[in-house]
Amino acid sequence: METGQTVVLLNLQNLYESLYDALNQYYVTLGGQKYIDLGLGTHRVKCRVHENFKLIVIEEKEVVYEQFPIPLINRLEKHYLDIKTVLTEEQKVVARELEKWVNKFVSLSSYSSEKKYDPSDVFIGYHSDTCSSVVMQVTECESTETDAQVTLNKAKDILLNCATPDSVVRLDKSKLPNAEREHLMQEYVKEARHSSLGDYIVYHIQQPQQSHFLFTEVTTFSRLLTATDTQQLQNQIQLDAVQLLSLQQFDTEYSFLKKISSTHTDKVLIIQAEYDEGSHRRNILSSAKYSCFNEVNKYETTDAIKTFVYFVIKLPRMEGGTSYVGFQGGPWRSVHIDDIRRSKEFLSDALSLKNQRISDLFEDPPEGKSPFFFPVEYFVLEDVFDTTNLVRSCVQSAVSMLRDEANSGEFSTKRVENLLTLLDGNHTQGLFAKIVRKRLHSLLKDNEVNMPILKSWVLNEASNDSALQEGGTFLHTLWRKIQAVVTPLLAYLVSVIDRDCNMDLLLDDEEDIRNLWLEIFGNKEMLSVPVLMVQSHVTGGHTMFCRLPFSWWIKEFLDGLMMQHSFGDFYDLFLETPLGTYMAKNVNEKMKREFCKRYLQDFVSMTMKVASDEKLELLCQAMASCVDEIQRQKRDDELSLPLIHIAYHFCQSRLQNLSRMISLHTEIVSPLQRNHVFLHSWCSENLFIKLPLGSKACVESLEPSNLENDIRCQHWLRKVKKVQASLELICSQNNLQQYGEHCRKVLHDFSHGWKRIYILSLFVEHLMLGFQNEDNQLRTLVLNHIKTLSRAVETNSDVKSTQAFEAVVEVLKSCKQGATNQIFRFGLECGVCMREPQETVGLPCNHIYCLTCIKNSLDAGRTSCPKCRQQLPDDFQPHVSEDIRASIKKNAGFRQRCNSFFIDLLSTMCFKDNTPPDGGVIAHLFSYLMTETEHKQVHTKVLSPFEESPDKNPVVRSVILKLLLKFSFDEVQKYLQQHFSSVEESRFVDDGDRAELYALYINCLEVKLERKPLEIAFNSCQKNEDGGLMDQYLVYGEEYKSVREAVAKAFIETFLIIHRALQKCMATRRNRTVFLLLALFREVTTLYRSENRGLHPTPEQCNGFDDLINGSRYLPQREVRNFASALIYNRLGALTIQPGNTIEENTVIELIIHLAAVLLTGSHPLLMPLKNIGLSPENMQVNSVICGRPIERGRCLECGEEVGGEHYAVVPGFTKVQLHDMMLLSTVFFFQVVQQIIQPPVEDVSLFLRLHITKDLEHLSQALGKGADDNVTSVHLVLKSLQELPHASNSTIDPYLTTKESRNTWETTVATDIMTPKLMDLDQLLQEAKGTIRNDSRVSSNFIIRTIHGEDFNFLTPLQHCSEVDSSAVWSCRERLLLLSLTHIMETNNQKEELPLLWRFLQKEREFRLIKFLPEILNLQKRLVRKYQNATEDIVGSIREFIDHPWYQKHIETFLKTWNQLRVSVTNEIKIPEEFCSRDLDLDSDLRYLLPRRQGPGLCATGLVSYLVTLHNELVNAVDRHTREDSSDYTVSLMELMEQHVISYDVEKDLLPLVLSNCQYSLERGHETISEYDLPRIQQQILTRFLQGKPLITRAGIPTLVNMQERDYETIFKTVHGKVPQVQYCNTVSRQLDSYSEVCEALKIVELLLGYLSMTGGDPKMKLVTYLQEILKMDQNINQHILKNKLFISFLSSLRSEKMLQLKREPFSGYPAEYQVPLTEENKTELKGFMSRGNMDQWLLEMHEFLLLRLGRLRATEDYNPSWSLKEAVSAYMDRKEVEVPTYVEENLSEKVKLSQIIETWKYTITAKQELMNE
Repeated sequence: METGQTVVLLNLQNLYESLYDALNQYYVTLGGQKYIDLGLGTHRVKCRVHENFKLIVIEEKEVVYEQFPIPLINRLEKHYLDIKTVLTEEQKVVARELEKWVNKFVSLSSYSSEKKYDPSDVFIGYHSDTCSSVVMQVTECESTETDAQVTLNKAKDILLNCATPDSVVRLDKSKLPNAEREHLMQEYVKEARHSSLGDYIVYHIQQPQQSHFLFTEVTTFSRLLTATDTQQLQNQIQLDAVQLLSLQQFDTEYSFLKKISSTHTDKVLIIQAEYDEGSHRRNILSSAKYSCFNEVNKYETTDAIKTFVYFVIKLPRMEGGTSYVGFQGGPWRSVHIDDIRRSKEFLSDALSLKNQRISDLFEDPPEGKSPFFFPVEYFVLEDVFDTTNLVRSCVQSAVSMLRDEANSGEFSTKRVENLLTLLDGNHTQGLFAKIVRKRLHSLLKDNEVNMPILKSWVLNEASNDSALQEGGTFLHTLWRKIQAVVTPLLAYLVSVIDRDCNMDLLLDDEEDIRNLWLEIFGNKEMLSVPVLMVQSHVTGGHTMFCRLPFSWWIKEFLDGLMMQHSFGDFYDLFLETPLGTYMAKNVNEKMKREFCKRYLQDFVSMTMKVASDEKLELLCQAMASCVDEIQRQKRDDELSLPLIHIAYHFCQSRLQNLSRMISLHTEIVSPLQRNHVFLHSWCSENLFIKLPLGSKACVESLEPSNLENDIRCQHWLRKVKKVQASLELICSQNNLQQYGEHCRKVLHDFSHGWKRIYILSLFVEHLMLGFQNEDNQLRTLVLNHIKTLSRAVETNSDVKSTQAFEAVVEVLKSCKQGATNQIFRFGLECGVCMREPQETVGLPCNHIYCLTCIKNSLDAGRTSCPKCRQQLPDDFQPHVSEDIRASIKKNAGFRQRCNSFFIDLLSTMCFKDNTPPDGGVIAHLFSYLMTETEHKQVHTKVLSPFEESPDKNPVVRSVILKLLLKFSFDEVQKYLQQHFSSVEESRFVDDGDRAELYALYINCLEVKLERKPLEIAFNSCQKNEDGGLMDQYLVYGEEYKSVREAVAKAFIETFLIIHRALQKCMATRRNRTVFLLLALFREVTTLYRSENRGLHPTPEQCNGFDDLINGSRYLPQREVRNFASALIYNRLGALTIQPGNTIEENTVIELIIHLAAVLLTGSHPLLMPLKNIGLSPENMQVNSVICGRPIERGRCLECGEEVGGEHYAVVPGFTKVQLHDMMLLSTVFFFQVVQQIIQPPVEDVSLFLRLHITKDLEHLSQALGKGADDNVTSVHLVLKSLQELPHASNSTIDPYLTTKESRNTWETTVATDIMTPKLMDLDQLLQEAKGTIRNDSRVSSNFIIRTIHGEDFNFLTPLQHCSEVDSSAVWSCRERLLLLSLTHIMETNNQKEELPLLWRFLQKEREFRLIKFLPEILNLQKRLVRKYQNATEDIVGSIREFIDHPWYQKHIETFLKTWNQLRVSVTNEIKIPEEFCSRDLDLDSDLRYLLPRRQGPGLCATGLVSYLVTLHNELVNAVDRHTREDSSDYTVSLMELMEQHVISYDVEKDLLPLVLSNCQYSLERGHETISEYDLPRIQQQILTRFLQGKPLITRAGIPTLVNMQERDYETIFKTVHGKVPQVQYCNTVSRQLDSYSEVCEALKIVELLLGYLSMTGGDPKMKLVTYLQEILKMDQNINQHILKNKLFISFLSSLRSEKMLQLKREPFSGYPAEYQVPLTEENKTELKGFMSRGNMDQWLLEMHEFLLLRLGRLRATEDYNPSWSLKEAVSAYMDRKEVEVPTYVEENLSEKVKLSQIIETWKYTITAKQELMNE
């Protein structure tokens, strides 16, 4: 400064503060001399400044802009300098050409990808001045002037040296010419200089060098070298003087320079450093290179000595490149070596794989040629990598994908050991490994056929940034890709070859077994490997160990062979198959018998699903007996595999029954085993005497005992019901025919015993349960009668027979009479009228009488009891006794119990199977419908064996008819005739009621014949002869009709007739106005419906009506007159009558006109909202928003609530019809306004609203259970009621519905005041309205209407004159049964509380019917998960493109149908983003909708299964509440779910017939036939047939397709914790895994490890590394550097997220948006203060773990409210883990930071922490 020299400051930012005044030119002048203050530590000194002194500061542009103070920048003279400014014009031209070449190199063809790469992604270290720097470097090295093209080519080579290998592979998609692409690729792999650092050094040393010191800057994405690698490097380059240094090991520049001091031999100096984004690290790196260059150039050297200096810099692979600046020029060369070590996996470069499929790598070379003499293409593929080594590396991952149905823990590690042993080659001389390679080659080829994209797999991986970052280096990424493709295929292969522990046989010492094993495995004609996991069979709850190799395949093969050919050809054909040929040629007779013995045991295990070794032995004996008998029949001593199948075919049902019996009743196994020698010696027809004996033993074990309380009774009943299905199958009529004579005799005894037990169970169920404590005497009575009943049916329990039936009825009557005698001392009968007393009075003598009867007796002067003559007290006054009333109620309850038992006995036993009961039984039943009084009068009564409660008026009931019609008509015809004749002869029905009687029989027969009720098309019956609709306005009655007729006559006569008709009308003025408007529509507007314009009203007629309208005092308001005029001229906009209108369209218009007429004349407050919508919609548009999606959902613009629906799945009702009617009406006058109201907008407003109304009517029809006509009439009746509303003096109804509350109030009031009263009397009102319509002269002129509703049956000429069937009761159309009709009946009768199970079932029946599809959907999802579980490619395409097999077609259609029907309910149950569930799915939908996942479209598949499980469990729990049982101990997981576990029924085949069979018809004298549903019986039958005995389904094992980022760690942790006790690790975890790829690799290893621990468990004290090395045998497949780290899953997953953040990737993509709310500046300030108070590592780990385990799962926002405090939520999570919350967190973390900000908080804290570390 004093001397006047120029000073240049470079990388000396630490001095700037000392030179503050100098940089700011802040001088002090003293004596003409300038002085300036310099800061030296704490001191300041003045220094003279020479007038020639210059200070130059060199800094990067970014540093100046970001770090220099603004005043400083302003004071300095600024110049921007780059290399381009010093180039000559020729060099600039070359640089520009080079830039164009770079752009073409990195740019991809427009059609190939949307991905765009920066030059810094491709050329490592590239910056804006790179091209100029490279051109200058090239020209400086040239001694003479060269051609520009030569310079350009050399510059390209320099850049190519720094290109990544993946970018070179991507040249296939670049914009460069093809020839240049190939040249660049060949140049890149030339002499393998990019294969490793060692290869590059070898190449470098061999080049002619002009300098003694060569400096090279090497960039890499791999881990840096270690001391161990130095020795290998020395061996590779054949130099001993290799020195390896790391910048991190030096603290000072002096120590660094001292280490690299001079040497006297050839030397390779390698200096390593990791690159960080911090400027401080960048400056250190630049300084080190500068210092190293100066120090090395000081070496004393000779021509023979050369020094090679390599600066190796490890970079993170980051999208868009890092801030690293390369291509320094000058003496420094630049090169990028992806992996500085030689790859252990590949033996060649990646470009050799470029045009090869993965399957090509597994292809065998041509036979007979040595690898050294192959053509080039074979030689390259052979030397790419060792396939056996690859397969070994995939073994652990492949085995971890397998799950056996039974406990598979020990099998997993055993599989790993077996596979690695077999792949070694010592055990099978390498044959196993060779076959595995061939099989994988075949599977890969098949896979590639379905996915052509796999041919370009190398190119795809080169374009996959995520895979490259996780793999680290390109070659390792390709290795991971091959592993990912091969692993699932190897898993498929292992699942096949080790099914039923099949691989254990290959390790057997038996040579014949091994040879058969390898023969089947190696022969593709025998064993084909499907790309589908197969499950092992389970015996006794454990995985089956097969005895014969591939026995499961042999079974499937022989089953298929037997199905295609006759038994005679079966064996001969088997000998011609490869398996048969092999056994004939290579297996001796002794081994054949051994094979058959082994196969028989495997066959039984696979077929019977036995539970224990004892049962297996028993069934094997039975099977062997059958095989022996078939041998005797064939007279063939040779035992063969096909013989086992033939024997099973003939005896299948008996074996299955025996298997079922011993499974249900294990106690019968021992006696059967003891008798096996005797039983085995029986002749063929008695071979399976075990079955009847087993059944008999089972029945004997069911003998009732100790039924003293309800608990014991229910326990015994459960035992009976448990075996009911099996025992009834055994003794069914069809099954009996399979047995021989002796077997049938034993089975007859068993059948008799079972029927007796079942009768007793019905008796106990109906009569024993539910007694109160005070009813112990009744319980004792019933208990005694159980014993009596047991004795009564001991000899004959077939209640189809008269004897047994009478015996049971006798016991029942005795029990009933005994109960009555206990309750009433002298019985329950009035002593006067001899009937059951009414208003019972008790006398002192305990006799009881009717109140009326005893009063009459007393009035007649009698003062004693009419029966016993005991005198009554003088003051006796007869009154109703409450005690006797209670006793009568108790007696009636017991009688009902007895009747319930009797009816159940009839339906389940008497009228069971295909054979009707004896005639004597039927005669008894007929007699039970009648009773004879003491006066010889016959009365009807309900079906009951008790002579009580006769009908006062005779009633004919259909109950016996329904029971008889279960059988063949021919069998019961005589009984039907007998019943019919007895009814006719009894004169129960008057002559006038005979038609109704015949209708009753016809109704029963229709149900029997499974015909729907007579259906006649209504298109013609709804039209009159003028082409008009039936006049539904006739609901107003005769007064409206008179006005209508006057309007019709006005066309012919005078318009005055209308005035006269209105004057005569007695209705109110408002009603007369309505009548006139409706009549104008009916008689004038509907004329426009005709295509013949001559029938339309003429102008003169219209003018006449105009005069009428303008002059009528009944149309006073202007808006009413305008509407009437619009009707005359058909100017109704969307409501205009057109000739082509359909009946449905005309119906809608008719409803709207009716509502408009009512509203125009009404002023009631309840009508004003509708009136405003229809006539003043502009006042409603802001407040009343209609969702414009008839099949979609949306959000209310005001309140945000969900509106709309799916399939218009909203609550149906009259209000919706009216609302939509008014909106459609408003389109006539206010189209634009209505269009604005509907949101989101729709194109055709009128069509949209008409579809809404049609859908409203459909839902209303279902809710009311009415047909189309009755439904429309019902709406008209409600509209009519709007005219009859009483005037409200004070109303709180808001006419404009300005708020949500006002809308709710209005809807509630309308429902309460209008809808509910009308619904209560709807049936009666409907009958009256239909009668009025039917009597209309226009309707009665219609032929079909006369046929259906009238009495004109002249067309029935073939029938006898005046036949009783000439009646509307016979020919009227009966509506088809709808299940919603039952709902309506239950509501009307208020039976919801009485029949809660039936009510719940009917409420959601449309959803419950879909539960049966759950197993099918599960199977589909399991297949898809197996197919795509480890797919690394993005899953793209539609469902239609995926379907390649009928199986998928069928199952996917089931899924789509189920999803579309349950979509709304699923999304209400499970929070699924609207973008995925807003519309139905079809075959053109995205395939990802089918793949069950925890996020994205796959949520739909996961949610559907979860909701179906919810539906099933909802019904099971409802059954438990109804039966007071507990099914919680009977659960089935989704993993083991089968069809028989789920609630399954078909509506048409099962449910509707059940309901119809319980619809009883009764005809009372003088009344119409009444149909009545026996709802309690329907509930009971639905319970027993469909619901009872089903397990609760747990969601364990729900199929889910997961990526590594989506692992369900919570479940894994729980499982591992259950297998291996865990403790909290509190020590600080070291962070030696620096690269993202290493973290991903470590995480992958830990996940695999946890997977095995969750299955197998292990020693808690064993080190994880030991487990990996010794148990899983993975020591050869794991980087030892990774094993040196602590493998903690929570730490690794957190570290992975940190690394992703550093690589500018989002670690929490897919997490709910509710947890990603940004931080405020205040939050950031508080967090910075919080970070300074303690070590954040543990808190950050806990936050990340909480995020991973809790907030990433389904419905997380429901469990963890985003508005909660972050500190409280995470602290509570730590408390549950019993981990102490750090004190600094409790004291310093602000409560203002919410859980909704947790993701941004974690990311901000991590970033701030990294910045702090960099500083």
